[in-house]
Amino acid sequence: MDSGKVTRALLDRLAAERDRIDQRITDLLTVRDRPDDVIAIARKPGPGCTHVP
Repeated sequence: MDSGKVTRALLDRLAAERDRIDQRITDLLTVRDRPDDVIAIARKPGPGCTHVP
């Protein structure tokens, strides 16, 4: 990039990095939802649940 030109290899690397970041974001959002599910169940447990006071 110092030459003022962008090589095909650099563009490919940037695209691959963007894809990697997108996948990581997707993974993190999935994991983030898990505590929300646990909190919702704990706040409103099903009938007969003995695990929540």
